[in-house]
Amino acid sequence: MANKKLRLLVYTAFFMALTAVTTAVVKIPSGKGYIHVGDAINYLGSVILPFPFGIASGAVGGALSDAMLGYYAYVIPTLIIKAFNSSMFYILKAQGKKIISIRSIIALILTSFVTVIGYYFVGVILYGGFKAQLIATVPDNAIQALGSALIFIILGIAFDKSKVVSRLSLK
Repeated sequence: MANKKLRLLVYTAFFMALTAVTTAVVKIPSGKGYIHVGDAINYLGSVILPFPFGIASGAVGGALSDAMLGYYAYVIPTLIIKAFNSSMFYILKAQGKKIISIRSIIALILTSFVTVIGYYFVGVILYGGFKAQLIATVPDNAIQALGSALIFIILGIAFDKSKVVSRLSLK
């Protein structure tokens, strides 16, 4: 019992750190910005870790990356948005023996909308201009959401083939 709790805490901290580092460091150039891998790791944690640990790992990991990069105005909004991202996987009960499932794909679509809409409103609050933020934030965040979704699917397929979830025995 204590061993299982410790394992859960270690995996939660691992996903938290991996989310932070892959958001801050692993960047794929795209358009005027880049796609980071952190959201895909957040989604993996949300499917692999039980509630509320997946939410904590993604939200805190994303917020930590903003703090590490000096984007302090985004720390709290990222904490909230990433918590909502992760919540989509729990609302749709996407946790199971497989990472890639119909439920996880639907959650992926919903969480993409959460990202785009959430950061659109953050842009409006921080910088103003409802119309200007449509141009300034929506395209880049849509590319980020699509890129993260594709990375999640690729990693999920690989993890499913290697039966990672059943080997972790966190549930």
